[in-house]
Amino acid sequence: MYDGYPNQAQQAPNPAPPEQKVLRFDKGYLKTLPGILKIVELLCNFIGFICIKISWAWLSSIFYNLLYWLGIIITAFILCMYMFHFVEKYDRWPWFKLEFFYCAAMVLAYIILSIFATTVGENGYAVGFFGLCAIIAYGYDGYLKYKGWKRGLPPQ
Repeated sequence: MYDGYPNQAQQAPNPAPPEQKVLRFDKGYLKTLPGILKIVELLCNFIGFICIKISWAWLSSIFYNLLYWLGIIITAFILCMYMFHFVEKYDRWPWFKLEFFYCAAMVLAYIILSIFATTVGENGYAVGFFGLCAIIAYGYDGYLKYKGWKRGLPPQ
């Protein structure tokens, strides 16, 4: 009457299914430090664009228009990616690395074009001020992305 109880294999409990990552709107991201930095970057881009349009320096205006519109479009795209949790859903992409290099390129472009617009343009001081604000915002955002990238943190 031996039923072989000790020889029966114990079944492990079923593991919980992985959490579904869905795209959803989250306006709470705008209250975080990276969200605030992205809003500041967008505002600096837009106000600087208005200031350079008032200026009569046509050469700096051409380059600044390109920089401002690229900054507005790409930063708004990244902001939407974070607000709709696209970054969380596709977490295998190197988001921190890509955004760090984008911020570094924007800082370098703003340094060059802000100096150029301040020395050449008629309303160069306003353009230079908003360029400096954008340099600080993009620089700090890039610093945060670099720290997150090196620590191996998830993007969101």
